[in-house]
Amino acid sequence: MSTHAILRWFYYRIPPRGRLVLRRLYYLPGDLFAKRDAMIPPKGMIFIGSGDFVEQGKLQRETILRHTGMQPDAAVLDVGSGIGRLAVAMTDYLNADGRFEGFDLVKKGVNWCQKHITPKYPNFIFKHVDLKNDLYNLSTETSAKDFIFPYEDNQFDVVTLFSVFSHMVPEDINNYLSEIYRVLKKGGYCVATFFILDEEAKQNIEAGRTGEFSFKYRHDGYAYLDEKVKEANVAYDPECLSSMITNSKLQMVCMEPGRWSDPHRKTDQFQDLIILQKM
Repeated sequence: MSTHAILRWFYYRIPPRGRLVLRRLYYLPGDLFAKRDAMIPPKGMIFIGSGDFVEQGKLQRETILRHTGMQPDAAVLDVGSGIGRLAVAMTDYLNADGRFEGFDLVKKGVNWCQKHITPKYPNFIFKHVDLKNDLYNLSTETSAKDFIFPYEDNQFDVVTLFSVFSHMVPEDINNYLSEIYRVLKKGGYCVATFFILDEEAKQNIEAGRTGEFSFKYRHDGYAYLDEKVKEANVAYDPECLSSMITNSKLQMVCMEPGRWSDPHRKTDQFQDLIILQKM
């Protein structure tokens, strides 16, 4: 087991709230003296993964534009909006007729977006939803499988989920896909990332080419990276994923494999990218 994998194992044994505090303390010395734009949160508050905050946001924005042809007056829903990584990037693209809505279950991320983004861009609106997730929130028993998105039908041109479905179990994904279909306009797109356990990924796992992403805790149609913190990372067999998409009435129009299963793959995506459309 690599040093990084060992550290991740210990990190997952800390309760969600404790992880947030630990990260804040780790980066505190640098955050106290670093100069940054008001639209960029301190490193210690960023809980949404690795990579440069600004550049990753721009990458997500360009991925959306490349696959959907989204216009500046579009209505966008960012599911799992975190601490505003995509939102900040979208402030340079959406115009005053556009709309950006986001929701997340980590309240401190939503609070930061409401304080730093919405006052300057009032068409960027963020909501906190209190849902249970063993990686991010154990303070409630409310399940994502029963959650109704707080929006009317046929509201959005694009719905995005970057590194969201990769932290969700099947019954929760089934509900979210159904809700995405409901809130999308006809012809609208869903841009989402997953870990997909196809045959090539399984072969690379067996050959030790995927590093810590071994997903060794296998179940019927899906697998966990960590059996204790199940929603830390979840991977799906193609057949299971296809069945969930079919049941939602969405249609897959594109799939791009990411680097997680092949570090030498020429792509700017780490997770596998899927584009769905409401026909």
